[in-house]
Amino acid sequence: MGIFDKFFWKNKRQVNNGNENRLKDDNVIKILELKKLINTLLYSDKYLAKSDYMHQVKNYDSVINYFDVLVQSGMLNDFCSRNNLSLLETKYVVDSFKNLETLVDEHNEKYVSEKLIAEKEYLDNILKSIDPTILLDEDQRRVVLADEDYCLVIAGAGAGKTTTVAAKVKYLVDKKKIDPSQILVVSFTNKAVKELKEKIQGALGIECPIATFHSTGNAVIQKSSPKDKMNIVDKSKLYFVIRDYFRNSIMQNESIVNKLIMFFSSYINAPYEGDDLNAFFNDIAKSNFSTMRSDLENFQRVVIDTRTKKSVTIQNEILRSHQEVEIANFLYLNNIDYDYEPIYQYNISYAKKPYTPDFLIRQGDKIAYLEHFGISESGENDR
Repeated sequence: MGIFDKFFWKNKRQVNNGNENRLKDDNVIKILELKKLINTLLYSDKYLAKSDYMHQVKNYDSVINYFDVLVQSGMLNDFCSRNNLSLLETKYVVDSFKNLETLVDEHNEKYVSEKLIAEKEYLDNILKSIDPTILLDEDQRRVVLADEDYCLVIAGAGAGKTTTVAAKVKYLVDKKKIDPSQILVVSFTNKAVKELKEKIQGALGIECPIATFHSTGNAVIQKSSPKDKMNIVDKSKLYFVIRDYFRNSIMQNESIVNKLIMFFSSYINAPYEGDDLNAFFNDIAKSNFSTMRSDLENFQRVVIDTRTKKSVTIQNEILRSHQEVEIANFLYLNNIDYDYEPIYQYNISYAKKPYTPDFLIRQGDKIAYLEHFGISESGENDR
């Protein structure tokens, strides 16, 4: 017997047998149906996705509005008395309906917590055929057990996203009895797709389709328009597509233009992602940090002035760090004239070589020097 049955001392059948006239009120029938639906949901042994109940409970919006009116008018007690309904339980059903998402969240948390224990042995060995040393952590196990319609998992590089996807696919096939052909695994790069195929199709032997977003989109187009031959756009065409997009969309919105400029000024050199420290330092050693005044490829380019048709050379700059690039770009965007690493004009006693501060800026006949020190999270530097 569920919690609602403990409060409802009359169920639908009893009301039927007692007095047929009482069931002529559709709201009585509906509130009893809603009780049964909520009971069924919250006592089910499954993860409840929104699609499992949202379309059903929407049918009861009108009856809940009806009972809200009864509450506001002070007539709920009389209505329940005339229809052999428990006042306490009727209020509880209405409140449960209004807080159903919270109740479902609590149900799902309880379900996952119980399954983490009940399915521990299965989850411990779910990827043994790929690598006997793989052991999913709790966060990964929760992703595998969750069965929401849409589930966003945010994780950094090397956190085990591919491993989690492989475990999720195996769980769907083993425990949920999903046909592998109905599972589509999509990733951004060919490298990631290859790795997923090796794990899922190879080691696990699950023949579900695995593809990149581009090939998936192309397959959908080919399915709907088999006569149309789609090819990847070559670079020359892509240039004009992007150019037209910028002209017709981006350049018409000053706010977006400003954001775009700030984005490129800050992230010309994207930060390294990975867990290989040697690769990280090698990447830093080979990096050339260029500012907005620099050419990004040859460090020297010629620009044709659209008004005078004369050629002008953009200043050649190669900076030592990404942070210095951000400083230089800030100065440039704010029309502050600067020199990078000029020789300090004053003599420094006992100095072994000329001092070159990071930046020199000018305002009228006055100058100022800017020196940048990279610091750690704790505020320390390498000096």
